[in-house]
Amino acid sequence: MQFPIYEVPYLGNGMTIALDAVLHVIISHGLAIGAITLIVISEYFGFRKSSNDWEHFAKNFLKFTIIVITGIGVVTGVGIWLITSALAPNGIGSMLRIFFWPWFIEWIVFTLEVVVLLVYYFTWDKWIGERKKQHIYLGVSYIVLSVSSAFLITGILGFMLTSDGWPWDKSFLSAFFNPSFLPQLLLRAALAFALGALFSMAFLLGTHNVNAFRKEALRLFGKVFFISFSAMIVFTWWYFSVVPSVFKTHAIMAILTPGFSQRPEIFYAMNAIGVFILFLIALFAIKGSVSFSRILIVPALLFCMGFVTEFERTREFIRGPYLMPGYMYANQVLLDESLFLEKDSMLKNAYWYNTITDKADIINQGSYLFSRNCSACHTIGGINSIQNAVKGRSEDGIFVILGHTHEMVPFMPPFSGTEQERRIMARFLYQLANGRIIIKAPSRFAPIKEDERK
Repeated sequence: MQFPIYEVPYLGNGMTIALDAVLHVIISHGLAIGAITLIVISEYFGFRKSSNDWEHFAKNFLKFTIIVITGIGVVTGVGIWLITSALAPNGIGSMLRIFFWPWFIEWIVFTLEVVVLLVYYFTWDKWIGERKKQHIYLGVSYIVLSVSSAFLITGILGFMLTSDGWPWDKSFLSAFFNPSFLPQLLLRAALAFALGALFSMAFLLGTHNVNAFRKEALRLFGKVFFISFSAMIVFTWWYFSVVPSVFKTHAIMAILTPGFSQRPEIFYAMNAIGVFILFLIALFAIKGSVSFSRILIVPALLFCMGFVTEFERTREFIRGPYLMPGYMYANQVLLDESLFLEKDSMLKNAYWYNTITDKADIINQGSYLFSRNCSACHTIGGINSIQNAVKGRSEDGIFVILGHTHEMVPFMPPFSGTEQERRIMARFLYQLANGRIIIKAPSRFAPIKEDERK
């Protein structure tokens, strides 16, 4: 089945998906798993020690987290489905055929998470005395559900980078329990508790003034963070040890982008600074130093969230030129389909193009070929603009490059289409780069020719 092509002007399809996904990961890991776990532990300490301080901290922090989780986390989670279904329908559709049941079960688990979390919050002051134990068990059940959700999703995310033998055996088990499944699951768990500990520290330092309790809680969160962050480093090493070497060569480019990729010392320096600051705040927190922890908490949160962004960006980028290795390219063209289109024409076999556009207009032809081949990563005049990539080159030069993209840049998929269509796209990109064509956003099929600007 063919789907119409949608593009986000200036920001780009890939960046649109990434911004929503990274925000969702920070909330779903750091708050929905890590912070809620520490809230349940805090409630348990309040019950066991008969401590109002632990009880009040847990209740107040829960109020903050539930607002963020249900107000932003849930929306961005649903947003991932909405955005990917519009911008990458072939990719998400293909993975649904493989992972229908894990995703179906995950949606049930996700719904139960929200219900249990709301019940947990609204029964806080009602389940007291002997029922307090049941309330704590309710919190534990939420943690089990949230970890189960992460388990189900991690198998799918791991498959997108390390599909292993699935392209040949088409086995669900080999797809889900792929080589990077276990290290990524453990890495995400460590990441969740590390972020959760930092969020807990930040809330504690910003809202509670009882000095003795603040130091006691700070020491606990500092220990949790130290252990979790140390585990993150170990599991990150394990994770990348199972990633194919051909993908790992793209890692520096993934983080620094083309402008800084020739200066890898920036990558190592920023990561070293981040690791130093995060271990430093762990040390001061374990010692119960409120003043130094307060100074470092904002930089620590920024660096930790930066590491989340770095990991997600790297994981998504380095699998290029594939969306599903061995099966589908990043532009949602199947590997087998690309060979067919090379002989039989992309334009002739494009249902939506032939339905809604002027097929005789060479600009529409070039625009569609660009959209199908390149818009997953490139924009026209925005982030990673195609004009900047081809500016200063001749039409013949662009034509030759289009025939060797996958050889010149290993994370770019090959051009899909006939030689004549490659020539059409080369002419389109050349005129675009030299200002002879202006594309009106957001429509990809409403170009303005040069003579129409007068």
